[in-house]
Amino acid sequence: MTETVILGSVAAMMILAAAYDVATLTIPNWLTILLAGFFPVAAVLSGLDISDLGWHLATGFAALLAGILVFSAGLAGGGDAKLFAAGALYMGTATIGAFVMAVALAGGALVMAMLLLRRLPLPVSVVTLPWVARLYQKGMGVPYGVAIAAGALLVLPKTHLAAALAGS
Repeated sequence: MTETVILGSVAAMMILAAAYDVATLTIPNWLTILLAGFFPVAAVLSGLDISDLGWHLATGFAALLAGILVFSAGLAGGGDAKLFAAGALYMGTATIGAFVMAVALAGGALVMAMLLLRRLPLPVSVVTLPWVARLYQKGMGVPYGVAIAAGALLVLPKTHLAAALAGS
């Protein structure tokens, strides 16, 4: 029960972040703060020991630093960097590589899909939806929060945290 509530809550926050990103090309700070702030609750309920907790925090911090560098280079938005770091908190060192790979693969597929869609004519039935029109505009950003959420949803069930929750 605890595992379902915790992992379901994290998944819901990731899905909400992806939806915000699709609709607005932004991820609200309150949502990434909520996701990161929920980590201590998950850690306590899973019974993570202090050493594991430290490694999870270090992983999240390293991901935030990497995100700041990527943002500074103009390669990603600030919300994407913060969402990635918040997601990395839940991964820890054991599954951060899988998370990075899943996000990269989902991101590559997302970018390819966006490039393809932007070459096609906009369907008349969705012309009046501002968020769809914005996504179709050439030169607009890509809602990379979708890729980050997809990576988290794929890898989260395989994390040490999920295993600890399943055992509690």
